[in-house]
Amino acid sequence: MYQRRVRVCIYADDLCIENALKGAAAPENFEYVIDTSRSLDVSLAKESSVIILDLPHDDAVIRSIHEARGEGSVFVVCADGGAADVAAATYRCYDELWLKPLDEEKIAFLFGRIAGRLKKREDAWLTDAWLETLIDSLPDLIWFKDARGAHLRVNDSFCDAVGKTKADIRGRGHYYIWDIEPDEYARGEYVCLESEEIVLRQKKNCLFDEIVKIKDSFRKFKTYKSPVFDRDGRVLGTVGVARDVTDLQNLQIEMNILFESLPFGVIATDKDQRITGVNQKSLALFSERAGSLLGKNFDVILRGYKECSSQEECWIENSREEIFLFSKNKVLKIQQENLLDVFGDFAGYIYLFIDVTEDYHQKNKLITDANTDYLTKLNNRRKLHDFLRITPCMSGTSLILADIDNFKQINDKYGHDEGDRILVAFSEILRNNFSPENIFRLGGDEFAIILSGPGSPEACISESAQRAAQKIIAELEALSLHDDLSVSIGIATSTNGDEDFGSLFKKADIALYDSKCAGKNTWTVYRRS
Repeated sequence: MYQRRVRVCIYADDLCIENALKGAAAPENFEYVIDTSRSLDVSLAKESSVIILDLPHDDAVIRSIHEARGEGSVFVVCADGGAADVAAATYRCYDELWLKPLDEEKIAFLFGRIAGRLKKREDAWLTDAWLETLIDSLPDLIWFKDARGAHLRVNDSFCDAVGKTKADIRGRGHYYIWDIEPDEYARGEYVCLESEEIVLRQKKNCLFDEIVKIKDSFRKFKTYKSPVFDRDGRVLGTVGVARDVTDLQNLQIEMNILFESLPFGVIATDKDQRITGVNQKSLALFSERAGSLLGKNFDVILRGYKECSSQEECWIENSREEIFLFSKNKVLKIQQENLLDVFGDFAGYIYLFIDVTEDYHQKNKLITDANTDYLTKLNNRRKLHDFLRITPCMSGTSLILADIDNFKQINDKYGHDEGDRILVAFSEILRNNFSPENIFRLGGDEFAIILSGPGSPEACISESAQRAAQKIIAELEALSLHDDLSVSIGIATSTNGDEDFGSLFKKADIALYDSKCAGKNTWTVYRRS
């Protein structure tokens, strides 16, 4: 993170100390720059972090170096054992006394202790710089206090809030910092004294909603306060973080007014989907079932509403990524939007209940028309393609292909009106015998019916298809529309789950062809050759 160049000034007649230091390992992120001078040039001491004096000296020399050295530097005096009393006379001017004789190992050891202290001091300074930068970069108010309530450190946001500098605040209490009147301070109102006592007493992190008086106005804070412990587990003081939520709560009031003025229902939730706001238009949709919605989970209510609702009255429908609520002859689209707080962070959801009744019915009508045969009102070929695209061809699925015999001749002889009458009558026979969603008019006089029974044996489905084919033929004969009018039917049943509808259609078509060749007015089941 940092690289520290430690300049070492050595006053000595030889290079013994310099060589010893060059051979010593420097702490991490440290680099030594060593200068040895044989003269007492005190100017060298001004730019040095460590000064080592190993030249003949007296008290005046020591004082002159002390006066010249920079703040925070380490001054070492080397002296013979017998001269220690001379050095002791000026002991306040230096930091360490190295007694001779000195060898390289002893020098490296003594200097290593100095380097260790410099490293700790540098790391402490860096940690302090990190802390100061961190708290000053946050918009929340941050402070550190001792157990008596005196502020030890605050961030820039705190200073902005109280209109004072860090120097003004350091060591002061609430009375001075917040400009509290004596009677208010005595009562403990708007000064957060009670919450401080709770934290000190409970010795754990606590969350408070606090009202603070700043000059002539009041602000509301969401405040987190935690105790700070010493090495022995005793409480030294507290650290606090306060977020000003005054504007946010004012915004909530304005939002509620906006909610009620909107022409559609609105429900607001937090990030866990707990309902925090609701207007009367949306409340009217749920009041009979849920009563008060505040604090309840929106998703749970919606699921419960779906499970409890009567299909004749109202229900919930999922259409791809959209959710529709059908209620009281209306179709409401439930639109979900993310709700962000003043910091741009995700805070919850907004659900809008938008009336799309007309658009919904119009859209469904267009879809229905596009997938319905105009004459017979059965599913058309387009609908069949959609059905085959989303429906797997399971084992036991039967396909019935029905073709009205001699239809073209009758249509040509008696006209299209008569042909249409025959097609409608035949469609009614199919509709009376099969579920409408499984019947398709392929075009002209050709129809397809798909039968499937999840979990049913293949033989059962095939037998059902054969009985149905026989019944279709009989009912068409019973109508006696024309003497030469009949129907030929081909049946194919899937024998394994790997088969697709394409091969099933080919088999049913072969069976239909066999019915035509057999003299028409009959049904044939595809058999493997």
